[in-house]
Amino acid sequence: MARIKNVAVLGASGTLGQVLVAALMRDGFVVTAIGRTCGKHHEYPHGVIKKSASYDDVADLTSALAGQDALVEAFNPAAATNQRAIVKAAIAAGVAHLITPDFSSDTFNPYADELLIFEPKRNAQRDLEAEVLASGAITWTAIIVGAWYDWAIENKQFWIDRDSRSIMRFGSGNQKCSISRLELCGRALAAVLQSPERYRNRPAYFASHTVSTNELVDILGEITTDGRKWDVIDVPLDGFLEKAREAWHQDTRDGLTDRLNSSAYRMLGTAAIFEQSNRYSADFGDKLEPGWDEGREALKMDLRSLLL
Repeated sequence: MARIKNVAVLGASGTLGQVLVAALMRDGFVVTAIGRTCGKHHEYPHGVIKKSASYDDVADLTSALAGQDALVEAFNPAAATNQRAIVKAAIAAGVAHLITPDFSSDTFNPYADELLIFEPKRNAQRDLEAEVLASGAITWTAIIVGAWYDWAIENKQFWIDRDSRSIMRFGSGNQKCSISRLELCGRALAAVLQSPERYRNRPAYFASHTVSTNELVDILGEITTDGRKWDVIDVPLDGFLEKAREAWHQDTRDGLTDRLNSSAYRMLGTAAIFEQSNRYSADFGDKLEPGWDEGREALKMDLRSLLL
C-alpha cells in the first residue's frame, strides 16, 4: 500500500474527532474534515480542509473524498447506519484504507451482540466486510481502546467520583478492564495509518492500562495523602444485565431515539465491563499491540492529577 498522506475524518468536530484531528496534524498528515454542515459551528485547527457532504449521499460523499488516501469514522455510533453508503463512496473515490467507528469496547467479541448497544457498530462492520469481499478495493482497521477513563472522570461517567470521593465496585471488583486516556486514540490512529499493512483488515488493540477496581482502590490509597478516605460502594451484579436489557427494550417500546444518553445504555455498558468471566472482553490486555501499556506508575500519576 502506498504511503498514506491525505486523511478525511467524519465527525471531526466531536470529542473523539478533535483528538484525532490534532494527532494527525502533529504527525504531518493532511486532514480534511467532512460533514453535513462542516465548519459552520466548529473552528478547526489551522490547515484543516473543510468539505460539506451528507453521509447517506454516495455521489456527494464520493466528490468530497476525492484525493483522500484514508477515511476515519469518528462520528456518533448512530451515524454508523450509513456505513454501506460511506464505503461505496470511499471505494468510488479511490480511498485505500478505512478506520471503522470503534475507538471503544471490543465489538469483535463473539458475544457482543448480546449487549444490544453495539448493534450500529456491528452492523456497520458487517456492511463494510460485505463491500470488501465484493470488491477488494479497500482495506480497514478497527481501533479498540476500551473506556476513555480521563474523559469519563471529568464528565462524571467513570466508576470513581472525584466530588463525592467514592468508587463503585461492581461485583467482586477483581474483573480487570482495559482503559485508555482519550489522547491515546490519536496516537493509535497515527500509528495505524503510518503502517496500514501491519493492521490490515483486523481489529487492533491499544490501551493505557488494564486494571481491576480493587487495584484502583489500592492505588487511591497510595496516592491520597490528605488523610481523607475514599468510600467504596459495592454494587451486586446478580440480575444486573437482565435489568439493563429490559430497560433497553422498554426504551424501544417507548420510541426513544437518544440511546447514547439513556440509563439503559449506561447499564449495558457497565455490565459489559464488569461481567466476572470477561465474557465481553473488557480485559483485552493479552491482545494489546506491543509497547502500549503505560504501567502502574503512569496510572498513579494520572489519577493523582485527575482526582486530587
